[in-house]
Parts: sequence; C-alpha cells; structure tokens
Amino acid sequence: PESNPIDEETEKKLLSDYYLLLFQSEFHNLTSTKELSSDLFNHLIEGMGKNRLRNGEYMDLYLCENLFSTLLPGLESLSKTIEKLIYHSNREDEREVSRFNPCNYLGEFLMRNNPKYGKNQETHDKFLRFTRKERKTRMAHNNLDLLKKKVLKLYDQIKMTISKLTIRSFVEKIDAKLGLKNTLIEYDWVEHFRVNKDDQKITIDQFFEAFKTAVLSLHSIDEEMLKVLLK
Repeated sequence: PESNPIDEETEKKLLSDYYLLLFQSEFHNLTSTKELSSDLFNHLIEGMGKNRLRNGEYMDLYLCENLFSTLLPGLESLSKTIEKLIYHSNREDEREVSRFNPCNYLGEFLMRNNPKYGKNQETHDKFLRFTRKERKTRMAHNNLDLLKKKVLKLYDQIKMTISKLTIRSFVEKIDAKLGLKNTLIEYDWVEHFRVNKDDQKITIDQFFEAFKTAVLSLHSIDEEMLKVLLK
C-alpha cells in the first residue's frame, strides 16, 4: 500500500538523516583517514576496478594520489558538521542551519587543506605511500615473466649454489648486474629462509619468490627503479 505524502519538514529530516548516515557509515566509520591502514586503503580501491586513464595511469591510484587524501577528511568534517547542525543547534541557530550549503563547505575545505601548500600533509603522505606500493605491486605482477627471465639469466651467468651461507654474496652480484644500487642487500634474506638449514640449497624458484617480496617491500626500490628493472 502507498504511504501518505510527507510534509516538507519531514522530508528535510529524512534527507538529512540519509546524508548523515551516508557520510558517517561509508566514509567516517569505514575509511577514517586518522587510522588509515593498508586494509582500509585496499577497501577503498577494491570496488573501483582497474580502469586506466589515457596516459596509462590507473584511475583509482590517480584519485588516491591526487584527491582522496583531501576529499575523505573533507567528507569526515562535513558529516560531523551536519550532525552538529541537526542535533545540537538551538533556535537561535536556525538561520545558520538554513543557510548551510554542503557543497560550499566541502569546496572551501578542499581549498584550505590543499597538500600542495603543506596542509593535511600526514594524511597525504599516507595515501602516497600506499598508492606507490600498490602501483609497484601492479607493475611487478604485470611483468612477472620478464622479471623471472632476467633473474634466471643472471643465475645461469653467476653459476653459484644458493644457500643461507652464500645468499648475501649472490644477492650482491644480482644487485650489481641489475643496477639496483645496493638496495637488495637491505632485505633480510637469511630471515626469509629461516626454516632452511645453513647449507641447504635454495632453488632458483624459491629465490625468485623471495626476490619478488624484497622488490615490493623495500621502499628504497622506488617506481622509477622498478621501471628500469622491467625494461
């Protein structure tokens, strides 16, 4: 059965409650930028797909790097302001409530908190860190065959049996041939193979899996170095 038409005030209240719920549940509770973690970052991008822009950049990573670090705190602030206006305003504040424009509020917030001018830098740096790690991961996974061929070729050239006793020496040789500027040795290779006995042979497939982990986890191997590595 059809419900009775609602009056203007009830409609405003329902819409206000709806938008408040949207901001609080979707943005404030699930993606609070104060507690931004890799899990929250992945939750944010998982529903966006991996569509690319005309320049080849992933759209979701572009947005995370250039917009979300300011937009999400803005939405959090907007949701709190709306909640305050709805539930904590006195009759004297009714004019302020009626004049409130969420679009203007959000636009002003974005201008005031532009990270290019040193604002909101901590959140911006978090988004940059997670975005760049995700971009590295996609670059590596899209070129795994090429990466493995390079490592196999070097393994054949070096002709060294790999074990926990020799792995640092092997990694130094791999690093030098790939031009990685002594970054690979920063990874804890012995810890990675901690279950192995000291003289137990490490197969090239086992080494390559550790190599992938090292490349993706080391901050000193940045996107530009990975691009060179994948040529």
